[in-house]
Amino acid sequence: MMINYQGEDFTETEFYGREILEAIQLTNKFPTPKKVLIEMLEEMIHEQLDLIDKEELNHYIHAKKYVQTLTEDEVKNLCFEVKDLYEDVLKEFEIKL
Repeated sequence: MMINYQGEDFTETEFYGREILEAIQLTNKFPTPKKVLIEMLEEMIHEQLDLIDKEELNHYIHAKKYVQTLTEDEVKNLCFEVKDLYEDVLKEFEIKL
């Protein structure tokens, strides 16, 4: 499914990649199993409930819903896709997954 945001089309992976990458980093598991990734996104939603604006919070909620629709193998592939999408950022800040 494509998401249109401010006139640009994004895949769900592209659109929710930052939130998913953040969850992957916090789990310290790569690739991250589906159940662990969903639990981390849920934890992040609850922790940030009063700290971020509604639009940003919705990104985390929709990222979790997106991950829930995937199979375990698709989540594994998602982890690699997100890592590839943010490869430059990961290198720049010397972040290891």
